[in-house]
Amino acid sequence: MRILVLNGAPAGAAGSALLACVTVADGEARPVRVLDLPGRGGAEAMPARCAALLAECGWRPDALDLIAAVVGPGSFTGLRATLALAHGLALGTGCPVVGVTTGDALAPTLRAEAGEGRAVLCLSAARRGRVFIEQDGQVRAAAVDSLLLPDGPLLLAGDAASDIRAARGAGRDDIALSHWTVPDAAMIAGAALAARAGGTPVREALPLYVDPPEAKLPAAGLRPAPR
Repeated sequence: MRILVLNGAPAGAAGSALLACVTVADGEARPVRVLDLPGRGGAEAMPARCAALLAECGWRPDALDLIAAVVGPGSFTGLRATLALAHGLALGTGCPVVGVTTGDALAPTLRAEAGEGRAVLCLSAARRGRVFIEQDGQVRAAAVDSLLLPDGPLLLAGDAASDIRAARGAGRDDIALSHWTVPDAAMIAGAALAARAGGTPVREALPLYVDPPEAKLPAAGLRPAPR
């Protein structure tokens, strides 16, 4: 089975978009080629790099069996660019697209790492002093300054986990920090396969916008349609 993996969710100059070809044999996902696109504009560069990556693997676009795309939470522009590419390829090839979140992809590994009795929070960086929080398949956003971490043993993961532990978990010795900040290609492919098989909830391959839109209609209303 041939899976194209796309992840444009990591935000900002420190983030790195992911484009990968993954095969699945005997139930195990194995990366064939992985391309990291660091910094701002990484996700927008995917269309130009995708054809070359497939060619390196000897894959034709119409030979893909599945496209696994991270739907968020994360960069507004990165998600839109990534998912536009995913849907364009699906439209042209007839290949199905499955959406997963960062937390969905990390969940099996983090549950095994946490063990019994320790809750898992996946924390992703957001703008303006905020953070996205995934727990048990649910996603919300909160201001870092007012975030209250749940009582009891916790395992924090994600690209904001270290900062949140330092800012909001001081003095707590029941908070563990995972080294996983973003999922790898095999994790994303595995989460998409699990959703497709019915083992986890299926998510539409649409951007997961946790916050309400910031765009507003002009105070004077829209301009009349051109004639």
